[in-house]
Amino acid sequence: MTKVTMLKYGNTKCYLVQGTKKNILIDTDWAGTLLKFFKSLGEHNLKVQDIDYLFITHYHPDHMGLAQDLMNYDIKLVVLDTQLKYIHQSDYIFKRQKVQFKSINDKEIVVLPVTKSRNFLRKCGIDGEILSTPGHSECSVSYILDNGEAFVGDLYPMEQVALYDNPVLTESWRKLKQANIKIIHFAHYPDEKIADYPESDF
Repeated sequence: MTKVTMLKYGNTKCYLVQGTKKNILIDTDWAGTLLKFFKSLGEHNLKVQDIDYLFITHYHPDHMGLAQDLMNYDIKLVVLDTQLKYIHQSDYIFKRQKVQFKSINDKEIVVLPVTKSRNFLRKCGIDGEILSTPGHSECSVSYILDNGEAFVGDLYPMEQVALYDNPVLTESWRKLKQANIKIIHFAHYPDEKIADYPESDF
């Protein structure tokens, strides 16, 4: 049975998804928060060795700041093929702010085609898939569990879709609704149930 633990040690909600074979972490927080991350793990009786893979919903600084730090602890960073050209887009922000940031070593990442995500997760003992869901950023992806839970990062909530009038965002939410999600886990917004949204045409 899949277990989900929310870790919040900064401004971003991160999620540890424990499968029957391997465990995956979805997102990190800013660079320089590694000790806070360790403390958050300890509060849930977890340790860094319990994490096998790291996935990032999108490569903004408040979601990938600890990626290389965790890779240095033998956690494999899995980059979706739709994200590959974006993994260094936040490097300049950290350099400008002069924080303790380690740039991702491209030679150490695992590249995963989105179309093969279900097979990858199945090998972890997790029933689900990963969808490309741009709208907040071009590299945004969402992690969908077959039990109806969805981890969408900073994707704008469905109620805001009409405000943006963005066909890309509209299409991303259409795909999510087709995946029969029930609970939406945002990185910054409170969790929401899909039933809370009125019926829409997309």
